[in-house]
Amino acid sequence: MTLALLPLPARAQQPDSIPADTLAPVVVTGVRLPTVRELARGLAGRTATLGAVDLDARGVRSLADALEQLPGVTVSDELGAPSELDVTLRGFQVSPTIGLPQGVTVYLDGVRVNEPDAHEVNFDLLPLEDVDHVEVTYGPSVLLGRNSLGAAVNLVTRRGAAPADREVEVSGGSFGRYELKARAGDRRGMWDYYVGARYEHEDGWRALTRSRIGTLFGKVGVNTGTWDATLSYAAADNRIYQAGSLPESVYAVAPRVNFTSGDYFAPQAHLVTLHAHRLLGGGRVQVAMNAFGRTLTADQFNKNASPPDTRERNRERIGGGAVQVSGTLSLIARPLRWLAGVDGAYQHTAVRLYAVRATSPDSLTESVLTKELDWGAFMGANWPLAPALTATVAGRYDYIRVPFEDLLDPGQSGLNIFRRLSPRVGLTWSGPSGHELFWSVSRGFRAPALVEIGCADPAAACPLPFALGPDPALRPVVATTYETGWRFRSRTGRVDVTADVYWTHVRDDIFFVAATLTAGYFQNIGATRRAGLELGAQWASRPGEGSGGLRLYANYAYTAATFRSRADLATPRDPAGEAVLPGDALPLVPDHRANAGISVPLVAGGASGPSLRLGIDARYVGRQWLRGDEANTTRRLPDYAAADASLTLAWKRFEVRCSVRNVLDRRYPSFGTYAENPLAPGTPVQRFLTPGLPRHLQVSLSTDF
Repeated sequence: MTLALLPLPARAQQPDSIPADTLAPVVVTGVRLPTVRELARGLAGRTATLGAVDLDARGVRSLADALEQLPGVTVSDELGAPSELDVTLRGFQVSPTIGLPQGVTVYLDGVRVNEPDAHEVNFDLLPLEDVDHVEVTYGPSVLLGRNSLGAAVNLVTRRGAAPADREVEVSGGSFGRYELKARAGDRRGMWDYYVGARYEHEDGWRALTRSRIGTLFGKVGVNTGTWDATLSYAAADNRIYQAGSLPESVYAVAPRVNFTSGDYFAPQAHLVTLHAHRLLGGGRVQVAMNAFGRTLTADQFNKNASPPDTRERNRERIGGGAVQVSGTLSLIARPLRWLAGVDGAYQHTAVRLYAVRATSPDSLTESVLTKELDWGAFMGANWPLAPALTATVAGRYDYIRVPFEDLLDPGQSGLNIFRRLSPRVGLTWSGPSGHELFWSVSRGFRAPALVEIGCADPAAACPLPFALGPDPALRPVVATTYETGWRFRSRTGRVDVTADVYWTHVRDDIFFVAATLTAGYFQNIGATRRAGLELGAQWASRPGEGSGGLRLYANYAYTAATFRSRADLATPRDPAGEAVLPGDALPLVPDHRANAGISVPLVAGGASGPSLRLGIDARYVGRQWLRGDEANTTRRLPDYAAADASLTLAWKRFEVRCSVRNVLDRRYPSFGTYAENPLAPGTPVQRFLTPGLPRHLQVSLSTDF
C-alpha cells in the first residue's frame, strides 16, 4: 500500500451501518489537513471508521457513546451525566473529568479539542449530529499530533452536495428527554454549503440532573478545480447537572439519588476553521493548509458535603494552523510518496477558582494563567521494497512551552518547556486472495497539562481543581508501541476479518494520587504497560453502502494494563501510601471486552414501498478494579452484559426510529472508586459506585423536504 494523494470528494461516502474495523488505510480527512490520504497501513496500524449510519442507528448521544461500538473501548460514567462519559481505549483514557491521565487525542476537522488546562475532552461540545464519519487511528500518533498515546480520534463534518439535502428530526423519550434537529446542504456550481442545528433537553433519570445542550454548525466550500477550500463555524451553549457516584450502601437501595445535588458544568464554545488545498505540477505535488480560532468559557460548580462549595471559571482562547506539502518522486524506478509539514498553536488559558458560601459573596482563592506555545514539524515517506512489500517511515518533533503565572502571588510563577522527537516505522505485505499483514513500531509522548504542572507536590496536596502552584517539575509521558496485525477481506466484500496484537511500554506515566475525598497531587510512575489482542469480523449479504441486506459483526478485545515498576501511591483507603507492585492491574480497565450485533431487514420495501429494519447490539464488559485500589487488594466491579435494540421504518420521505438502550434493564455499576463519606458517622472510607443507565426509550421522526 502507498501514500496516495486524493482531493476531498464533494461528500465523503458513508460506510456500512456496521462499524468498519480494519487494518486498511482510511482517508484521514481532517486530522491535520483534510485533503490528503497521509497514512498507509504500515504506518497507521489498526484503524476504524464509524459512518453517519452507525451514529444515527443506535441513537448515540455523544462521541463516547459512539466509540463504544468498537473493539477494546469501554465507557464509564464518573460524573453521572450521559453526555459526559469517560472512554477507555487500549487502557488509555479520554474523559471530561479533570485529574485523569488523558492518553487519547480528539480532533474536529483537524483542530485538537483536548482542553489545554487538563487535556480533558468535553464531549458535549462536539456537533456529532453534523459529523459525516469518525476515524480512529490506534496507537501513538506521529503525523497526527502530540499526546496521542493510545489513539487519535477525528470527527469529519458534513459538506454540502448535490442534490440538495434538507432534513428535520423531532424525537422524545424517557426521563423527559426531547430533541430537535435540522440540517440542510447543497452544491451550486463551484460553491457548496451545509448548516445544522440541534437542541436537546432532559430532566435526567437521577434526581436533579437536568441538562440543556444546544449546538450550531455551518460550512461554506468552494472548488474551482485549482483550489478546494472550506470555512466552517461550530458553536455550543450547554448546561449539564451532574449526579456523581454514590456510597455503595446508597447505590444498593436508591440508585437514583443525587449525593451532592447542585453540581453543574456550563460551557460556551466557538470554533472557526479554514481549510484549503491546491494541486501543483500537474497533480504531482499538493499544498494544504488550515487555520483555526477557538474560544471556550466554562463555569463549573461543585457542591461539597461541608462548606464552602467551590466554583471554577475557565476562559480559553486558542489559535493556530498548519501547512503541509506532499507529493511523489521516483526512486530506483519505484514511486516514493512523501509528505512534510509544520503546525503550531497559541493557547491562552485563564483559570479562576472561588470558595462559595451561601451567606457571603464568592471569594477568589486561585487565579492562574498560561500562554502556552506549541510547535511541531513532521515528515513521512512510503516506498515499495517489492511489489507486495511496502516500507513506511515517519517522524515528528514537538516543542511545547508552558509558562505558569500566578496572578494572586507573582512570586509563585514558573516555566516548563518540553521537547521530543517521535519516530515511527512500519512494513506492509499485501498477499494473494485478500490477505494482508503489517508490522509497526512507534513512539509518542504527552506533555504534562497545566493542572498537572500546578499540582505535583506531595507536601501540598491540592483540593482539585482548587489549588494550583509551581510544584516540582513533572516529566513528559513517553509511550512506545509494537504492533502487528492481519486482515482478510473476500473479493466479494462480504467477509472482513481482522486480528491485531500490540504491546505498549509507557515511561513516566502521570497519575493523580488522591489522599482524601477531594485532595491529592500528580506524580510520575516509573513504568506501565498496555498489551492486548483485538479481533474483529463482519459479514454482509449485500456488501456496499445503502444495501438492505443482512449484516452481522462481532468484536473481542483482551487488554492487560499493568504497572511495571514499584510505586507508593497514597489513596483514600490508606493516606500513608500502599505499595503498587509490578503486575498489578490499572484500575477501570477490564481484561475482556466483547460486542456483537445484527442488522436485519424485516420488510425489504422497494422504490416506493415501506421498509422495516431491526438492529440489535450487545456488549460484555469484564471485571474492573476500582480507582483507589491500584494495589488490587479489594473486590472488583462485577462484569456485566447489556443490549440495545432499534426498529426503523422508512417510507417515502419519512423515517420513524424507535431505539431502546439497555433493553433488558440490566442493573450494573459502570464506575467505582474509594472515597470518604462525610455524611456517615466517623467519615469512613467507602466504595462509591455510579449506576449504569436503566432501560430507556427514544422515538424519533425525521423527514426530508
